[in-house]
Amino acid sequence: MCLIFVLPHAGGGAHHYYGWAEHLSPEIQWEPLDYAGHFSRMDEPLYTTFEHAIQDLAGKIIDRACGQPFGLFGHSMGGALAYEISQYLTERQMAEDLLFIAISSALPSNRRDPGMTRYYELPDRDFIQHLIDTGGMTKQMAAESELMASYLPLIRQDYRLYHQYQSPLHPPLKIPLYTLWGEQEEDRNDNMPAWKDYSHAFNGGKSYPGNHFYWRYCLDAVTAHISSIVCQTLTEQAGRT
Repeated sequence: MCLIFVLPHAGGGAHHYYGWAEHLSPEIQWEPLDYAGHFSRMDEPLYTTFEHAIQDLAGKIIDRACGQPFGLFGHSMGGALAYEISQYLTERQMAEDLLFIAISSALPSNRRDPGMTRYYELPDRDFIQHLIDTGGMTKQMAAESELMASYLPLIRQDYRLYHQYQSPLHPPLKIPLYTLWGEQEEDRNDNMPAWKDYSHAFNGGKSYPGNHFYWRYCLDAVTAHISSIVCQTLTEQAGRT
């Protein structure tokens, strides 16, 4: 059995990923997480820094894993968090049970275009249109004024944290690292192979038809890929014992 902790996209929550479980191998215990101030954790204050998010989530992951082997899957902002949590645990010699990370995210911030748009600074109308264009929001959601009043500040803060965080120059991980992305994101097609610089155990990447939220259109293929990663990882682990 392998736990997989899921780190959602900006503005996302565990509920966006719960449905994946029924498509995955029975050897996987699928554990989507909510961020502080989001959904099941609405009574907690939002993170004020990316470092705060890393520390909080790393602690919750270690507590929930309780010595069991686990992997991390992160999409978009969640991919950046998965990478930084892996580094955080490695630096503290707490990564012995971390079997792999699967990242669906741009490269760390030190490889980011410094001129990229600060979407979180846009007026509400333009920010909402950006969310609709990328698939992060439907027009129906955008029309619900009460929902927008509570949701926009939350997702703006996620965008702000993700944009402002500066990844330290970590040494490459020794943990197996896999990448996934939507092939309609042209920058990902060009840049995702460079994740090989971030782990000595980089195991390649796989693109899928679609845009930023590609997995909405090919969930069976994506979950089959994740299941195969777990099967391969558990087989290799058994061979070493």
